Amino acid sequence: MVAGRPLLILTLVAAAGACSNSTPRAPEASAPSPTTSASASAAPALPPSSASATPDAGVPEPDAAVEAGPSATVIPQDMLGVPGGTFQMGYEGRGSQKDEWPVHAVTLKPFLLDKTEVTNEAYFKCVDAGVCRKHFPGSSEANKFGKDEKFRTPKRPISSISQADSAAYCKWVSKRLPTEAEWERAARGSDGRRYPWGNEQPTREHAVFASSITEEVGTHPKGAGPYGHQDLAGNVWEWLADMYDPYAYRRPGAAQGQVGTCDEIMATLKELKHANQEGFTGSNPIPDECEHGLRGGAFNYDAFGLRSSNRVHHPGRFRLIMSGFRCAKDWPDGPTEDRGTTPSPAMSSGPAAPPGSATQAPDAPEKRSTTRHSKGRRGRKTRR
Repeated sequence: MVAGRPLLILTLVAAAGACSNSTPRAPEASAPSPTTSASASAAPALPPSSASATPDAGVPEPDAAVEAGPSATVIPQDMLGVPGGTFQMGYEGRGSQKDEWPVHAVTLKPFLLDKTEVTNEAYFKCVDAGVCRKHFPGSSEANKFGKDEKFRTPKRPISSISQADSAAYCKWVSKRLPTEAEWERAARGSDGRRYPWGNEQPTREHAVFASSITEEVGTHPKGAGPYGHQDLAGNVWEWLADMYDPYAYRRPGAAQGQVGTCDEIMATLKELKHANQEGFTGSNPIPDECEHGLRGGAFNYDAFGLRSSNRVHHPGRFRLIMSGFRCAKDWPDGPTEDRGTTPSPAMSSGPAAPPGSATQAPDAPEKRSTTRHSKGRRGRKTRR
C-alpha cells in the first residue's frame, strides 16, 4: 500500500527544470554495469554552449526565485523545501544490508534541495566558465553502454563526474552537496516509506532503472518524493557531502545524521576486514580508503536496489557513467514538521528482494589499463 505524503503546510513555489549544482580530482577509474536491459537510441550530443561567468539558461540567476510565504528566504526556482523535523533513518527488513542498521531517529534542520538532478546543460555552463572540470567521456564505453554522446543531450543528468566536481559546481551556484541524512529525509519524509513515492514497487512510470541509458530529468512525476523532488530513485546515483561510514548509524552523532571522521572510518574498515565481514558494506568490497557515499540507484540498477535506504560508496575520484548529483542549501527560517517518529511497517519488514536483485553498486574505476574480476555476493561479476 502506498504511503501517503505527509500533510505539510509549506507555501513555496518551485518550477521544474534544469538543476543547479562539484571540485576536481585526477581521473582514475571507469566502472562496470550490473545489468542492462533496454538500449536507447543514440541522441545528438549537446551543442557547445557559450562561456559565461555566471550560470544561466537552465541554471537560475540569483534573482530567479520566489519567496516561501512568510519565510524571508528566497527560494530558487529549481529547488524545493524539506522541513525540519525527526524521521526514521535506515531499514531492517528482508533484503537490507548491515550498513542500513539500525533504524534510528534523526533530527534535522530545514533545508532546500534541487528538484531534479543537475543536467548536462547546467553543468556544461560551469565548464565553459572555467570553473568546473569536464566530465570523463570514456566511462560509458568502458562500462559497455556505448558512446558517451547519447548521454549528453541537454536535459539528461550530468554523469561521469567526481564527488569533488559535484561539490565545485554546487559552490559555483552558491549551494552545497546534501548530507546523507538530508538526502534520505528528502526521499522518505516522516512516514518511513521504502521508495520516494511510497511502498509501491518501482515501475517505469516511477523511475529510470533496468535500462542502458539515462533519461531527461523530471519526466517521471509519478515517482516524486514526499516534498515533490523528482528522480530521487534511478537515473543516476547522487554524490553526497559525507564520507561513507559503515558505522554511521551507531555513532554518538547518529541522532543528528553525523558520520565519523576519516580516522574513525578507517578503524571501522580495519575492524570489519579483521572480522571477515565482507558484505557488511554492500556488494562493493570493504573500502581501503575513506570513500564517499552515493544514494538513489541508477539507470542500470534493479528495482529493489532503488530503495531510499540503500547506501552505496566509491572513492570520490571515481567518474562513473552512472553517477551524478543534485545540490542542497540551508533554509534557516524554514518550517518544522510536527510528526511522530514511529517507524512504519515498511521500515522493519517487507517483501524479500526479488531473485537476482542484489543491490549491486556501480563498482569500478573510471579507467584502468588492466582489469580484474571480483565476484559479488550473489555471484555477479564486476570489473574493477
